[in-house]
Amino acid sequence: MDTLHKVSHQLVSNYDIIALEDLNVKGMVKNHKLSKHISDASWGTFVRLLEYKADWNDKEIVKINRFYPSSKTCCECGWINQDLNLSIREWTCKNGHVLDRDLNAAKNILKEGLKIISSGTGDYTGGDSNKTLTTKHKSVKPEAHLSLANG
Repeated sequence: MDTLHKVSHQLVSNYDIIALEDLNVKGMVKNHKLSKHISDASWGTFVRLLEYKADWNDKEIVKINRFYPSSKTCCECGWINQDLNLSIREWTCKNGHVLDRDLNAAKNILKEGLKIISSGTGDYTGGDSNKTLTTKHKSVKPEAHLSLANG
């Protein structure tokens, strides 16, 4: 848990906008090959910590829809590799770009997050449709409520 606190603190301290995938953790844990790794990663706890810290520091969290093909889309040219499966860690797109699966996905998630923020079209529906969340976190620090009550 200490590592989750440190990482979330570093992200919120260093970045004004944080883009991440809205993963279906409950569904992913049902995959017996992945369940232990997913549970060990504590993704849900990490996201809650990140949102909490972003809220206190007036930072923005953008959640990319879980169905966005972040791993399958070439971050260089936009071609989508429909045949990519979980076992493939590095692949080459039709235009010859050699891509590391995770680095490629990270670049695409950032691009999509920035696109959503710049268009102002973010709308969250829980990840079950093609819509995405963008939330500008406002401070709800106890001091703010106290100053309003005393004012």
